[in-house]
Amino acid sequence: MGGQTEQGVLAGVRMVEFGWAVVGPLTTSWAGGFGAEVIKVETKSRPDIIRSMTPFKDDKVDLDNSLFFGRENASKQSIALNLKHSQGRELAKRLVAQADVVLDSYTAGVMANWGLGYEDLVKVRPDLIMLSSCMYGQTGALRAMPGYGVPLTAISGLTHLCGWPDRPPCGPYGSYTDYLVPRLNLLAIISALDHRRRTGQGVYLDAAQLEAGVQFVAPALLGCALTGRAAQRLGNRDPQAAPQGVYPCAGQDRWVAISVLDDRQWKDLVQALGSPPWALDPELRHLEGRLARAGELDQRLAEWTGPRQAQEIMTLLQARRVPAGVANDGRDLGQDPQLVFERYYTRREHPVMGEVHYAAHSLEFSASPQRVDRSPCLGEHTREICLGLLGLDQDEYQRLEQQGVFR
Repeated sequence: MGGQTEQGVLAGVRMVEFGWAVVGPLTTSWAGGFGAEVIKVETKSRPDIIRSMTPFKDDKVDLDNSLFFGRENASKQSIALNLKHSQGRELAKRLVAQADVVLDSYTAGVMANWGLGYEDLVKVRPDLIMLSSCMYGQTGALRAMPGYGVPLTAISGLTHLCGWPDRPPCGPYGSYTDYLVPRLNLLAIISALDHRRRTGQGVYLDAAQLEAGVQFVAPALLGCALTGRAAQRLGNRDPQAAPQGVYPCAGQDRWVAISVLDDRQWKDLVQALGSPPWALDPELRHLEGRLARAGELDQRLAEWTGPRQAQEIMTLLQARRVPAGVANDGRDLGQDPQLVFERYYTRREHPVMGEVHYAAHSLEFSASPQRVDRSPCLGEHTREICLGLLGLDQDEYQRLEQQGVFR
């Protein structure tokens, strides 16, 4: 794009991350992609849990070889500090003193127990912005309960709604709320930066992940409040669309999603099907009639889609303004022409993993491009940060290293 600069929209903002798993690291990774300087504080004695999670490059299990960790921790530096050591905590405070934002995604109370809570850190950086993001937030009876995305997805009500009416809940893929919360976290941080720019004052942000997750089931929550009835699992059905479902196609495990939202789309679908006699029934012209015969419509559509290619069906229906989409798998996404055109995938050379594909973010600023840099090895930048930003000399660094501060 013309007029782009090398600096992102968050250039000049320094963030220090005390976090692991997905929510905290992904929040700061996105910030790093938009130009912020991000320093991840971690420890070799208890590494980030996703450093030990698959997939590993070439199936080699190593803390610096997890592609999962790499995806969630792009565009940041890593400093290894033993926060159980008094000198490790002191260095953490010195780091925060030169930061704009601190993010903490540990269980409530952990940072305060280390003497690194908000009340401790504002003493070294009075205009600090700090966001704490744990499952239940920093207050209340359940504040100290640990957890992560999979149980939180259930607690927030989403798992109950996923699946078929006659079967147990199956939940969405993966730790779904882990990918909802970081967007809200980053929005809150940007708002706090604007607040500080206008007032000169920092702010503390208590980001309860449960409350963010509940946002996704707001219609079901409101419906229950109005009627007293809890929403139930519908499979692929929708009370406002028919036919709607995921239908089999030619090939192994190939599927296409089709959703008819109004009577005009139904008419266009019938034409795409070749106007078979069954589809011309007057009862099917309106949503009420189609909902009453949803099972029959699903069967008819499956018979039509079965011998056809998913891509062929999607192209045909979209050309007729009928919502349809191939159920892409990982291979499809890696070759998706739109994602390739948008430069969604970036290749970066990693010292352990070699060439790695990193995914870009979902926003592109016209005047300041995002940049996705590789993920760090554990403690890779410890020496550089200590001798540079923190101002340690060689002797002091070696003494602290011998004392186990950088483990």
